[in-house]
Amino acid sequence: MKKNIFYLLVASVLVGFSSCEKAVTSIEAASSAAIEQTLAIADSVQTFSVTPSATTETDRMRFRGNHNEMQATGFYAAPNSVVTIKTTVKSGTTPIRLAIGTPFRDNVRPVRQYFNLQEGTQSFTIDQYGGLVYIIYTANNYSSTGQVEITFGDGFVAVPYFQKGKTSQSQWQETLNALKDDVPDVVFSSDHTIMVANMEKALLYQNEDQNLIVDRLDAIIDFSNKISGLSGNSGVHAVPYNKHLITVRDAASGGYMAAGIAIYYTESLSYRLLQPLYLSNVNGWGMWHEVGHTYQQNAWTWTGMTETTVNVYSLASERGFGLSPSRITTNNSWHKLDTYLQKPVVDRNFNQGDVELKLIMFHQLQLAFGDEVFIQLSRSTRENRPNVSTDEEKMRYFMLTVAQVTQKNLSDFFRKWGFKVNQSVYDELDAFGFPAPDQDLTTLRD
Repeated sequence: MKKNIFYLLVASVLVGFSSCEKAVTSIEAASSAAIEQTLAIADSVQTFSVTPSATTETDRMRFRGNHNEMQATGFYAAPNSVVTIKTTVKSGTTPIRLAIGTPFRDNVRPVRQYFNLQEGTQSFTIDQYGGLVYIIYTANNYSSTGQVEITFGDGFVAVPYFQKGKTSQSQWQETLNALKDDVPDVVFSSDHTIMVANMEKALLYQNEDQNLIVDRLDAIIDFSNKISGLSGNSGVHAVPYNKHLITVRDAASGGYMAAGIAIYYTESLSYRLLQPLYLSNVNGWGMWHEVGHTYQQNAWTWTGMTETTVNVYSLASERGFGLSPSRITTNNSWHKLDTYLQKPVVDRNFNQGDVELKLIMFHQLQLAFGDEVFIQLSRSTRENRPNVSTDEEKMRYFMLTVAQVTQKNLSDFFRKWGFKVNQSVYDELDAFGFPAPDQDLTTLRD
């Protein structure tokens, strides 16, 4: 580069300073473009399309809570810096916002920083926290369409950005080492996820198969989609339109959590996210579990069931990764059922059992009827949109819907499990006229 510039300066004596200046600028631009092609970083010009808002998605899928609606950019904004951005609306009228900061990752800040983007070039001053940069471009419906081109200008700092199907292992390692002193975080983008990790841990595990990491993150989402009866990209049963946001949290110790806008894992658990082995063996349960929380449907998650129905999805991931027998067996939990069934039926109360005991009931339904029982339960919930709010209403909905899905009279099963509901619910089960199962489902084990 310096040698080329030297020759151009000599040439300027003959052809004039203006020509030399243009040549230098051209070389510098070419050099910058070459760096962008070599390193695993985001393009400075990106196109974004409208997606449904988190609340719209939650309503469609009848989930208990919202999840992420932000789109990754691959850029970072430093604290107290000024950033310049150009917005070019290609189509549509949906408002666009810039968001600074990652939920949970930036847990020192009171709230993320948001800027409304207008057509054209504009500049913004970043607060004292800074953070990763996201685009929010959502509509509260499925009919709005739109596309916008964003040019990230001065002030935006590229982060190592692993994009599934695009970034190579060697390119990732080169990028990490080139940018390790420039930014605190790295970003992974797969078909279904955005994952944020801190630079220190990304460097530590840079020799792991990064492609396998994003593949397994997608697999976890796929397993939850499948048992939820979600497939395709249109209609009430389409897979979620927005990606799951998974981020590291600063705390050195702790665990996982799914709450509102993101899933977090604490820094001490980075080894389980940045080594593919731990995403697909028994150590993956924590992440499978947190993803499961984002799929729970309100209609059949009554009081005391939040940490139980979630593991319908955890067990689906366990089976999906080919792990057998189930966690219930490997944790030696079946004895809890044996003890429970020794009680007189009248003294049994399902809702008073611990999390592991209650999970066995759901697992026995899967053992008896396969994944289809939860696939059809979930699909029916989206299609029929039951208006249930009390525990009694939710238990009734669950009992009747599972009976309709399986075409079996499950009165005996629910009675033995201690479902304390009004007798009228059992009368409704009997009124369906379905035959009883061929065997006592409470005896099923894996």
